[in-house]
Amino acid sequence: MRKSHCRWQRIPKGNHPTGNESLPRGPGKSSPASTSPSSAPSLPFLQVFFGNVDATEVKDNRFNPPIIARYIRLHPTHYSIRTTLRMELIGCDLNSCSMPLGMENKSISNQQISASSYSENMFSSWAPSQARLNLQERSNAWKPKVNSPNEWLQVDFEKIMRVTGIVTQGAKNIFSNMFVKEFAVSSSQDGSRWTPVLQDGEEKIFKGNQNHFSTVVNSLDPPLFARYLRIHPRRWQNHIALRTEFLGCDTQQTY
Repeated sequence: MRKSHCRWQRIPKGNHPTGNESLPRGPGKSSPASTSPSSAPSLPFLQVFFGNVDATEVKDNRFNPPIIARYIRLHPTHYSIRTTLRMELIGCDLNSCSMPLGMENKSISNQQISASSYSENMFSSWAPSQARLNLQERSNAWKPKVNSPNEWLQVDFEKIMRVTGIVTQGAKNIFSNMFVKEFAVSSSQDGSRWTPVLQDGEEKIFKGNQNHFSTVVNSLDPPLFARYLRIHPRRWQNHIALRTEFLGCDTQQTY
């Protein structure tokens, strides 16, 4: 095993790192045996973390308390054959709890998305599962059977989440542009009892979209702690059509 005190890797992150994962590069046996992360290059004493012991496995190191920094450096202190490294940082933005919860990237499954109704014909289906932000398919949004304020789109996060924002987007078909201009929100922890978001004792109306393609972000302040969330269209252009993303974090997140 050799020692190295002259190499480092800098990762620019405007974030709040809580750990890192390292993976050796390539199929050989070259791997860092230990690493020492720092958030400033002039620190005289650095904590040493154990790194990899082979060329394939991932080594996970957690920082407790978390590091608050813009830049993170890893200083290899010992290595096998040569210093080689692949890595990922684990953390969040300092403004925390505003991460996409999974509509766009489909970590929220189709089965978790439902609606009061949806439009379909022999050529297309505007199902609830189509209500994903930036979806580019032929039927690329949720569209109910009828335009009515009684319609709603629902997501089941499968556990109680802290929801801090909603991103909305309209859609387009062959004949017209469609988008929701205003909407209301309700939440539930059990799927049976629903609580509307209120403002001055009345249903709060959120401003939605003004065209079919751009996104609008509405913050939820205070945040909603809920397993289920519904969007209720109140005003729309041509037809109710909605693509969406929810922002927030797990309720267990404390940083």
